[in-house]
Amino acid sequence: LPNYERDIYLRAKIEKGGICHFYYSLDGKKYKAIGMPFTARQGKWIGAKVGLFSTTPYGKERGWVDADWFHIDK
Repeated sequence: LPNYERDIYLRAKIEKGGICHFYYSLDGKKYKAIGMPFTARQGKWIGAKVGLFSTTPYGKERGWVDADWFHIDK
C-alpha cells in the first residue's frame, strides 16, 4: 500500500493442522487475504513468533512501520 498513512489492521488465522492464513483490512471490518496459505511445520513456523517488518523497492525512500499495539486471542 504505497503512501498509505492510516491504520492498517492485520489478522492471522491458524486452522487445525497448522494451516496459516494472513489478512489485512483498511477499516477493521472487511479483510482481504495476503499471499497464499501455508502449513506451519517444524523448522518453518512453529512456536510463538510475532513481528512486523517493512520493505521498499530499491532506489526508494526507506520503508517504515509504526505499531502502537498488538492484540492476540485464541
